[in-house]
Amino acid sequence: METLQTRNRPPRVPAEQEVRYYMRVPAVTINIAAPLSDALALMREHDVRRLPIVIDTGELRGIITQGDIRGADVMRIAGLDPLDIAQALRDVKVYEVMTENPTAITPETGLREAAMLMIENKVGGLPVVDDQNRVIGIITESDLFETLVQQLDAHTPPN
Repeated sequence: METLQTRNRPPRVPAEQEVRYYMRVPAVTINIAAPLSDALALMREHDVRRLPIVIDTGELRGIITQGDIRGADVMRIAGLDPLDIAQALRDVKVYEVMTENPTAITPETGLREAAMLMIENKVGGLPVVDDQNRVIGIITESDLFETLVQQLDAHTPPN
């Protein structure tokens, strides 16, 4: 019998297609009150292009990307002193430039649904959260491409 609850529930995907098996764990996150300089340093250190923004409990509040921080390059090209740029990156907090309430998914979300959400929202990654909205991972377009290549390789007949 279909109920309102089951009607609104997304269709069940085969377990092997759930995001949980393809997401990056743990996600590299940054606190909402951190300066942009820390976000940029974390991105460089971990070779990532986006960071979920969390509060002290680990709950998702936003996301910041390299593009959000790229304004520093514009300031440098415009002739601003590199020391002034560095100071600005220390003074501005991530919450001032983050995208608030980003689209997030759960570990049970299917790969296809995750890909469709990225396409529809024009984003390159989705935070993966638990039932208390705490960030537990992230899945990116690169993860989806790697999965596609693996699946194509598995179905390619040997020469």
